Amino acid sequence: MKQTYYDAIDETLYETDLNNGMKLFIIPKKGFQKSYVTMTAKYGAIHNDFVTKEGKVVHMPKGIAHFLEHKMFEKETGDMFNAFSKYGSSANAFTSYDRTSYMFTTVEALQENIKLLVDMLQNPYFTKESVEKEVGIIAEEIKMYQDQPNYRLYYQTLKAMYHAHPVRVDIAGTIESINEITHDTLFECYHTFYHPHNMVMFIVGNVDPIEITEYINGLTKPFGTFNEVEMLPFEEPEKVYLPKIESFDNVQMDKLMLGIKTNNYLKSTHLIETELKMLFAMDILFGEQTDFYQSLLKDHLIDDSFGFNFTIEPTFSHMFIAGASSNVDTLKERLISQLYNYDALNNQEMFDLIVRQTIGEYVSSMNSPEYIANQFTRYYFNNAILFDILPLLEHLTLKDCIDTYRTTMEQAHITDSRIVKKHG
Repeated sequence: MKQTYYDAIDETLYETDLNNGMKLFIIPKKGFQKSYVTMTAKYGAIHNDFVTKEGKVVHMPKGIAHFLEHKMFEKETGDMFNAFSKYGSSANAFTSYDRTSYMFTTVEALQENIKLLVDMLQNPYFTKESVEKEVGIIAEEIKMYQDQPNYRLYYQTLKAMYHAHPVRVDIAGTIESINEITHDTLFECYHTFYHPHNMVMFIVGNVDPIEITEYINGLTKPFGTFNEVEMLPFEEPEKVYLPKIESFDNVQMDKLMLGIKTNNYLKSTHLIETELKMLFAMDILFGEQTDFYQSLLKDHLIDDSFGFNFTIEPTFSHMFIAGASSNVDTLKERLISQLYNYDALNNQEMFDLIVRQTIGEYVSSMNSPEYIANQFTRYYFNNAILFDILPLLEHLTLKDCIDTYRTTMEQAHITDSRIVKKHG
């Protein structure tokens, strides 16, 4: 078992391969009552179109990864959420664009809960009748989210930004696409992507790494050879699909979201480092501590819903800036001007403050088993280790951030997306 000690945060990471080929990471937390465990498949909402080892081209319905996540909790013996609760744990799961993660947190019966999790993911149970029932449940979930203006604005923006990339489609799919899902397609996706070689297990808590590894090895069963599939490439143009999109709703104020499509993912070999640089640059330009932000407040152009973000994954990257306003045209004009205000980025004092705040938040988060477990897997799938972030933060320079941001914006393309208040 490999051990790596991270002096800066006083943590030791244990790493090993289980008998079935799954990678296991453990962070022992002596004195901690709570334990947090995740099992994550490198399979998400964008993994619908692929070629098998035999050359078969497969196109799965949009939303099937999320649908599969739901169905994994249903067994012939009943609902797995109830089974976890009987052992004093709280279980959950989520599907993102690139992964599906199952987790539980508990202060007791750790081994029993681990057995439940491992057994649940090793033994799928789907019937034609239960899948048909689930279609109705998820359809209602989709409708519920579509009734929320902020949610609609987000996906409206993505649909306008991207021509073909599956990131433009709701992670849950559409009502039409989920009606194409059957128990056969679920089994095919399960056997394609839920192989131990395509999954990672992470445990953080008051555990003995050797003892818990031996216990988990006793639970695992062989899965045979992992036949990795080849994902079909995304033919996505550099420019946005629509430079402007608008819809109407019963909102108190008009909502604006600028979607900035970037090509960082094509140029970056260190996605997490690029993400930090871009987020720091955006914070210098648009953060609450800036004169620019305060001027927007003073002129009543934004309220406390204003926010911004940068996301980078292996096949896409983009920025969002959004807020509700009584004058979205003026807000847009001011935001665009600030996006290209490279002089404002040259603020060493502000940069140093943001870095100190980020380091403080990072160190504090090391006391949260939930944060460690969830973030570790995301970083791992993006070829980074969560505990390497502190030295990265300490060596990052303002020039690094300015250079990355400026190069990004010189090749970026922008969508103006709005939800406008209905009149009459």
